Amino acid sequence: MAVGFWVLAVLAGSIGQLIDSGAGMGFGAFSSTIMIAGGVTPAIVVATVNLAKIGSGLSSGLAHWRVGNVRWAWVMPLAISGVAGGVLGAMLITHIPREVTRFFVPFVLLAMGLLILRRFLSASLDVPRVAGASQDWAPPAPTNLWQHVAYAWANASSGIQLGVIGFFGGIFNGISGAYGPFTTSSVLLAKGGHPRFAVGTVNFVEFFVASAIAGTLLFQIDWAEFQWQLPVALIAGSALTAPVGAYLSRRLPSRSIGILVGLTLVGLNAWSILRAVT
Repeated sequence: MAVGFWVLAVLAGSIGQLIDSGAGMGFGAFSSTIMIAGGVTPAIVVATVNLAKIGSGLSSGLAHWRVGNVRWAWVMPLAISGVAGGVLGAMLITHIPREVTRFFVPFVLLAMGLLILRRFLSASLDVPRVAGASQDWAPPAPTNLWQHVAYAWANASSGIQLGVIGFFGGIFNGISGAYGPFTTSSVLLAKGGHPRFAVGTVNFVEFFVASAIAGTLLFQIDWAEFQWQLPVALIAGSALTAPVGAYLSRRLPSRSIGILVGLTLVGLNAWSILRAVT
């Protein structure tokens, strides 16, 4: 591949990590797009992205830890379940039709982005009180299957919620290289609070999930196709901007970060859907 492609890979790592550290997503999407455009096969793309995420995730996770963006109570449930889901996704990627990841994954993430935008563009980030309701007011009992599922999810323990999110986030990462878009947005929707904690914790956990996926895929890929310079270029680019993104996620208002997360999800996945149908 030409020297210009490697320069572009460094630039993609820098831009992707700046957005990823600030919004909790973007590194995998940016770098995957560059490699696919360069003719790299999907399995090699996912292996390369996750190998690069070992370095970028470490630098970004440490940067978020230094500025206080990591919620330690969330780390273990997300990491353990994320590793399990990631290994499963990495084992399935060679058997799942490409159309599944090209269409289904972007549609799911686009819907989540719209939900986050709706939440952070609303007049208030707090749950509205019912007029005249007492402090012990409770919502009506569920009457259909969807309401039962929503009720069970809302009342599940924090560990169970994070475990489910981590597991499916790991699967998404294993089959597409996209960990942050699903996991960050899901943690943000489930846990609330300032978005920097969801962004920082997911960035910290990503190191462990990416390590498991990269290790699994390296045993399945064709080594003759693998370009070791690619993850090195991506890591080099990401190391330049990870501290800046972590700092911005702490300093920006919660509404601004929430809107950035939503816009990033909508923009990246609308682009992915458009590319898939053209």
